[in-house]
Amino acid sequence: MTGTERRPGPTGVPSVLPPVPAGITPCITGYSRETPLPLALVADPVRGRLAYADETPYDRDSWGTLWTRTAMPPRGRRGSPRPQVVHPYRQRRAMLDLWCRICKRPVDPGYTGPYLFLRGAEGGPVCEGEHTGSPPLHPPCAAVAVQVCPDLRGCWTAVWARHAPYWGVTGDVHDPRTLAPRAVRVEIQAESSAVRWTVSHRMLVELQHVTPLPRAALEREWARLGRDRLEHEFARIAALTGAV
Repeated sequence: MTGTERRPGPTGVPSVLPPVPAGITPCITGYSRETPLPLALVADPVRGRLAYADETPYDRDSWGTLWTRTAMPPRGRRGSPRPQVVHPYRQRRAMLDLWCRICKRPVDPGYTGPYLFLRGAEGGPVCEGEHTGSPPLHPPCAAVAVQVCPDLRGCWTAVWARHAPYWGVTGDVHDPRTLAPRAVRVEIQAESSAVRWTVSHRMLVELQHVTPLPRAALEREWARLGRDRLEHEFARIAALTGAV
């Protein structure tokens, strides 16, 4: 497909939005050749935590938390996008630096907030203190996200958060004695002792000083930008993400 071709618009998309150019993929999306790598787990008796037998400094984040390993081939060799899969490393970087979920650019370079977050609406409105593993969005990129992100299609809710500090991780907790998995894909707060025995898959932030953003209000913002401006923004996003 060329950069001018458009993907079919999903149902439930506001009529003010132009269709998204084909090829735009959220920066945190996994690809078919980005497969999980084998993990040789051992206990570190000195530090009292889980470790890899061949561990490198890249296996832990700034808080010393162990992370799963996933292949990272060059962009041109990643294979095909897997929309339901999140790449652990790219998700962690996006959450750590509050990069946009779509274009991988800082949402607020000055880190003063507020930040726009969207999530599926099945769980009701976003509440103060809620934690999330979905990176923030620029308003034009949000217009892309509601069309290409499986968790947002047709049913989503939005919120402004003044601050979004690190909260913890989603990961697999292992037994300190046997190293067998004790709990899978659970949310672990950074201060919990369980994090020392966790292989992390996603970073979580806490949404603080939240202001709900009604869906109608965000749609009005998109309407204010206008179709021509949105098409221009979509083309810019396509160029940033390598879709053209």
